Amino acid sequence: MKNKIIFVAGLVIVLVAASFFIFDGKEEPAQEIQPEIKIASQEISVYVSGQVKTPAVVNLEDNGKLKIIDAVNAAGGLTEFADTEGVNLAEPLNDGQHVHIPTKEIFFEELPAKNVPSKSSKTSNELININTADATELQKIKGVGPKISERIVEYRDQNGTFAAIEDIKKVKGIGDKTFEKMKDSITVN
Repeated sequence: MKNKIIFVAGLVIVLVAASFFIFDGKEEPAQEIQPEIKIASQEISVYVSGQVKTPAVVNLEDNGKLKIIDAVNAAGGLTEFADTEGVNLAEPLNDGQHVHIPTKEIFFEELPAKNVPSKSSKTSNELININTADATELQKIKGVGPKISERIVEYRDQNGTFAAIEDIKKVKGIGDKTFEKMKDSITVN
């Protein structure tokens, strides 16, 4: 056992001595820890107009990666009428820039007047237009009450406008007698 202790002690001495030869007594210099340098962030101002929910001058913190979409979002986002075809939403932003979102071109087709009441369904000689009058106005016609006026409106909804005043006889409840009472006070023009 004594021999083992002497052997282990000798091994430790050899290892310590070897370490001095390897490092040659020189210490490695400690690495310097450099503090993080934070660049003061800047703010940019961009005027956003057109089809955004809140057109305004918006201020954004400039992180060097700002795009037009960031300014649009800061102005509340796009409206349903926004036309983004001519605007590159991925374009970088600059301080003082003006971003304008144009309006989509909307084309309206002229549709035939079907069940659309005009401002006045009476013509200059006080005739009631059976194609445009609402249920209340239709009751002003001789022989037409609330039930018949509703049937006239329902007929128009299902079949379209009347081509001639005589076509009103196609409405349930309007026969020759009722038509004779009303024919001088109605029109389809």
